[in-house]
Amino acid sequence: MSQTEKPTDYIYVPLRVDLYAELIRRSGRSDVSIYIQNQIDDFLESTKGDPNIWTASYIESLADQEEDEFLKKFGSPSRGYQWQSVFLPNGTKVRMLYRGDYSYGEVRHGKLYLGDNSLSPSEFARQVASNTSRNAWRDISVQFLGDASWRLAEDLRGAAS
Repeated sequence: MSQTEKPTDYIYVPLRVDLYAELIRRSGRSDVSIYIQNQIDDFLESTKGDPNIWTASYIESLADQEEDEFLKKFGSPSRGYQWQSVFLPNGTKVRMLYRGDYSYGEVRHGKLYLGDNSLSPSEFARQVASNTSRNAWRDISVQFLGDASWRLAEDLRGAAS
């Protein structure tokens, strides 16, 4: 329990002693409460929205909650950042590879962010590359919301022309 948590933030579930003892023996941990919580978290995450487990009203409320969270974090998906001829809707991800590591940014509320810093694509590329001069069109890749693939910004610019 962290310093900000209170005993009333928890419920206590009866568990057979033999199961608890076996869990301690197999896990090698003296406190298996975190292990049990992680198992429950994993189950809930892996079955999120599964119609065979959850009711239709729960799934609908989950979709509403996710939409509200998206709007709060990113803003309306119909708005975004206009990068010359390329429109990046709110929620769009960008990345750049520099010295073997990817740096990621995203479009939130009509601005491109790297962490908490709002930047132009050119500034994004320059900051990722330790303030060296870069061509953002050739260095930045874009992933649109709901799309699994990344596309080079230069290819997007060519398609928009």
